[in-house]
Amino acid sequence: MKRQNGLFWGIFLLTLGVLFLARRAGWLDVDWHSLVNLWPVLLILAGINLILERRGNPAAFVTTVMLAVAVPTTLFGFFSRNRDDFNNEWQWNNDGDDAEMNEGDDSGSGNNNEPENNEDAYQSEQEKRADAPGVVQQSSFVESMNPDTREAVLKLSGGAGRFIISDPTTELIRAETKQNIGSYSMSVDRDATTRIPTIELKPTEENQTFDFKNGKFENRVEIHLNATPVWTMDVALGAGQGDLDLSSYAVRNLKIEAGAADLDVKLGAKVDQSDVKLEVGAASVTVRVPKEVGVRIKKDGALNIEQLDDFTDVGGGEFVSPGYDAAKKKMMIRFDGGVSRFKVVRY
Repeated sequence: MKRQNGLFWGIFLLTLGVLFLARRAGWLDVDWHSLVNLWPVLLILAGINLILERRGNPAAFVTTVMLAVAVPTTLFGFFSRNRDDFNNEWQWNNDGDDAEMNEGDDSGSGNNNEPENNEDAYQSEQEKRADAPGVVQQSSFVESMNPDTREAVLKLSGGAGRFIISDPTTELIRAETKQNIGSYSMSVDRDATTRIPTIELKPTEENQTFDFKNGKFENRVEIHLNATPVWTMDVALGAGQGDLDLSSYAVRNLKIEAGAADLDVKLGAKVDQSDVKLEVGAASVTVRVPKEVGVRIKKDGALNIEQLDDFTDVGGGEFVSPGYDAAKKKMMIRFDGGVSRFKVVRY
């Protein structure tokens, strides 16, 4: 244990020193503010590291090294943010003082209203900066359902937040978003030959700055789809929570990419053959599958904690559910995780 602690603090100090040196020398062109978004990774890494150390697993060495790099990197991003905010505020005040001094020099010209206007503008700007992060915007997106639509594609992307797919709708899609930073847009393109619609719902701004200092952050996306088409879904999420109840939908292909996220995915038995691909970083993933579906799991990733209690290990990182060969409907789940918890539940 002492040996691991020494390793942690040694790498911690080394990483922090390199980051400060790199910033001062201008070696790295990095959006330091965005490093704060890594904070959920710390919780996941710390939990996994404790579990591995308690079990005496040699992989604890790897998680200790990862923690020793991730912790100072996140802290550095936080302090860099505060420093830049201070510099920006100082620059604003300094400019305002200069403007007042200049206006004071011109007081003999008879233009006595300018200082008051500058003060009003300053107050207005300060109020905007204070109020803007707390304003919650709600948006609704709807695309009507064509009776001849038999297949459809959904592409969903988002940063940090909560993402929900739940009960069906009579429309092709109905989505509600609620956020206080940025906004979302939706586009629907239909193939000229097949007339298959491709729905893309994504943030309008790829780089968003979150107000962690005041705790004012909300990003919630809730989606309802039509249950008639056979769906292909491509979901890309950052940090946060994903509650994807797809049990009412015929999902032929599902791909989910996520960073530091907590995912709960419930699948149904609406198609004869479905393919699920999960690519995650430091995440907790729970997949729920019907008992009548034969499931084969192919797992990759060295630092994963899996709970596959009802499955048989057939070697090569593959697992199958009871009665897989005789099942009329089958599902293939491919899981590729970094430092993750992976659980499959048959219901």
